[in-house]
Amino acid sequence: MKRIFLTGIIFVFSLSLSFGQNNQNELPEEAKDFINTHFSNATIEETEKNDSWYHLDKNEMYEVKLSNGTKLDFNREGEVTEIDGDERIPDAALPSPIVAYVEANFSGAHITGWELDNDEQEVELSDGTELEFSLEGQFLKED
Repeated sequence: MKRIFLTGIIFVFSLSLSFGQNNQNELPEEAKDFINTHFSNATIEETEKNDSWYHLDKNEMYEVKLSNGTKLDFNREGEVTEIDGDERIPDAALPSPIVAYVEANFSGAHITGWELDNDEQEVELSDGTELEFSLEGQFLKED
């Protein structure tokens, strides 16, 4: 019984070592280019590749944490699927119709979170407002 327990602890510990490793070389070039273009003032602190059988969300293949606290998710092709942080997300990193809508309707607020789902895009503003948009960037609703 002690051997089974000890084996379980070793297994869990070994899994935890595989997370949070800085495997920047595994990132697709498109993801690296996106980071260098839009977040050149930050460095990559952690990179995690989710290629295990138990990872069910295929849109989040790579998770990246930057030195400024921003977290990015990329799909297998290296396309960004989520940006989350406390700082303002650069406008050029976001779909232009969404940026234009926020500028026109929420003066003083800026986008701190963006996520692309299968059928919509969601943003979070600095004032806590959450908005939903179609894949084409048309405003759907405010949460």
